Amino acid sequence: MRTRKAVFDVPPGQFDSRVLDAPADLTVVVDFWAEWCGPCRSLGPILERVVVGYGGRVVLAKVNIDQDREAAMRLGIQSIPTVKIFRGGQIVGEFMGALPEAEVARIVAAAVPSVADELVAEGDRRLETGKAEAAAENYEKALREDPHHTGALLRLGTAAAEQGRPDEARALLGRIEEDAEEYEAARAVLARFEFEANCRRRGGEAACRRAVEADPDDLGARYDLACCLVVREDYEGALDELLTVLSADKNHGDGAAREAVLRVFALAGPRSELANAYRRKLATVLY
Repeated sequence: MRTRKAVFDVPPGQFDSRVLDAPADLTVVVDFWAEWCGPCRSLGPILERVVVGYGGRVVLAKVNIDQDREAAMRLGIQSIPTVKIFRGGQIVGEFMGALPEAEVARIVAAAVPSVADELVAEGDRRLETGKAEAAAENYEKALREDPHHTGALLRLGTAAAEQGRPDEARALLGRIEEDAEEYEAARAVLARFEFEANCRRRGGEAACRRAVEADPDDLGARYDLACCLVVREDYEGALDELLTVLSADKNHGDGAAREAVLRVFALAGPRSELANAYRRKLATVLY
C-alpha cells in the first residue's frame, strides 16, 4: 500500500488534483504562506506537528502564494498565513494568523471526522452496495470506539426494528438523546415500529376495514386502521382516521390518538405541506 506523505508542497497548477480531488476520506489542511512571511515560519512547524499526530488521516498541503498566485486568488487569500481545511473538495474549517498550537489543534480536530465517524461512513458505503452484514460490523465497531455515537445507534436500531427485534431496537434508539441530530429520525423509526405492532395486533388492514365498516363508531378499529395506513405510508388517510377518532373522543387511548397524529407528522415531514395542513385541522378538532 502506498503511504501518504503527511506534508507536501503543492506545485503551481496542481491545487485541484492535490487538494480538491483528494480522496473523500482524507482531510487536507492547506497552508497558504510565503518565504518572506515571519508568522508563516512560526505557524508551519505547529501545523506539521498537529497533522502528523493523525497518522495519515490528515495531510498538510503547503501553497506558496508567490509561486501560485492563481490558487491564492481563487480562494480569496488576502493575508498570510491563512489556513483552509478541505474534505471532499469542500472547505470544512479555516483560520488566519499564527495561532497557538492548542487553538490550531482544536480547529483541525473540529474538521476531522472521528474514527467512529469514519467507520459509520464506511458502513454506509457498504450498505449502499448491498453488504448489510459488513455494514453492521462497521456500525458495531463504531459503537465500541464511541458508545454514544448517535449515527451508529440510529443505523443499528433501525436494522433491529426492520428485522423484528423490538427490544434491541428500543434499547439502541432510546440511547439517542433529544438534543442529537438523529433524535427525530430515531423517534420516527420507533413510531413506525409501534404502528406496525398495532396493525398486526388487530389482524392487518383488511380486518381493520371490516371492523370499521361493521361499526363506524368503533374508535379502536379506526385507530388501528390508521396504524395500518401509516405502515403503507398513506399518511393522509391515516390522519383522516385519527382526526375522526379525536373528533369523537379528544382523549382516546389516554392521549394515544393525539400522540399518533404527531408521530405521523414526524414521518411525513414535520414541515411538509401535509403536516402543516393537518396541524390546522388538528387545532380545529381539539380547540
